[in-house]
Amino acid sequence: MENEVLTTLPFLKGRGGAHCRGCGGKDLFTALDLGDLPIANELLRHSDGSLERFPLHLRICTECGLGQVEDVVTPERIFRDYRYLSSMSTTFLQHAADYVLQRVQEERFANDDWVLEIASNDGYLLRNFLPHGIKVIGVEPAQNVAQISESLGIKTISEFFSSQLAQELQLNYGYPKLIIANNVMAHVPDLIDFVKGLAILCGDETQISIENPSLGNILIGMQFDTIYHEHYSYLTATSVSAICKTNGLNLFKVDELSIHGGSNRYWLRNSSQNDSVDPSVALVIQHETENGLFDANKWSHYSLEVSKILKGFQEWLNKSREKDIRIYGYGAAAKASTILNSIEVEKGLIKAIADVSLEKQQRFMPPHGVEIISPQDLFVQKPTDILIFPWNIKTEIANFLYSNLDASVRLWCAIPEMHQVKLR
Repeated sequence: MENEVLTTLPFLKGRGGAHCRGCGGKDLFTALDLGDLPIANELLRHSDGSLERFPLHLRICTECGLGQVEDVVTPERIFRDYRYLSSMSTTFLQHAADYVLQRVQEERFANDDWVLEIASNDGYLLRNFLPHGIKVIGVEPAQNVAQISESLGIKTISEFFSSQLAQELQLNYGYPKLIIANNVMAHVPDLIDFVKGLAILCGDETQISIENPSLGNILIGMQFDTIYHEHYSYLTATSVSAICKTNGLNLFKVDELSIHGGSNRYWLRNSSQNDSVDPSVALVIQHETENGLFDANKWSHYSLEVSKILKGFQEWLNKSREKDIRIYGYGAAAKASTILNSIEVEKGLIKAIADVSLEKQQRFMPPHGVEIISPQDLFVQKPTDILIFPWNIKTEIANFLYSNLDASVRLWCAIPEMHQVKLR
């Protein structure tokens, strides 16, 4: 997107703050207010460009346990031209391959069975079904990303998932054997319509698998940098159970995963199926309450701790002016945008940010147009210190950097506090 276009695309002001988008309740409290920030994955084309800023204010519903930010920006603005590619991480690729292998081994797929993935990105997951002869369909609204998936032989519908699209899919293809929705349920402003779409496609033999980072890890792990505008909602087992139950689906199992710094995999099925519910559902819901996810006082203390982390991060950056230090970043992720735009970063303190994705290289990260370069360019520029922004895959990144740079280079992460990354 060109910078001049960014100010003309549609956005919504102030919706989503007054009521819960999950249950409609009005009893929401402030969990964390990060002020006005740019859209995380909107990268500048020019170093002197600027981006619009929008409120980034996390609230939590005391009635159903859903976290949410105001839907001040439309999905069309965020996702039609999207810079994130799932296949850029070997950690995510392996996670996807392991998941598919487990499903193939545990499920009996007949010749006419098919698998639907919502927000299929570049086909990083669905491609693993193809060698098994299993029919797959992806739904991916980002046209630049959907084209990559199509090139792999994956039928990809470049639309936003909705109850209307669900009806069309059911009419044309019948009920899928498996519906996969990884890191997408949190990305839709109309959460109820999304769940209704799942229910429309959920036949008696259908299982639905939903993965999303958990609100609990944002609180316990100080993962505030995972809050950004495209994450409209912040899921809990409590909220998923409540929202699905009112729309004809039952949450029957929760898997706690380490991926993305701590995620939940929610298993749903048609409410007409009266099978037993796994004990994991009640256990996770109990832990959410015990950990204070719905306690305003707990989040008030959290907000103070976030301020301390941001202050410590800024002080660490400022010290580089006094020493012969050349700080670079690695990973032009949404996490980088949130943390860099939450403080006053002096221009030039971060020389550049390296990223393996061609979708991001030769663009610039706000607020001061930090150049995004290739890893090869990073190696040539001889950094003394590198700040790893995607802390959730820091081991993967650290191994890669240490294998290509002098052993004297220092690697850092700012979450859950400033610390040096050392491999054992």
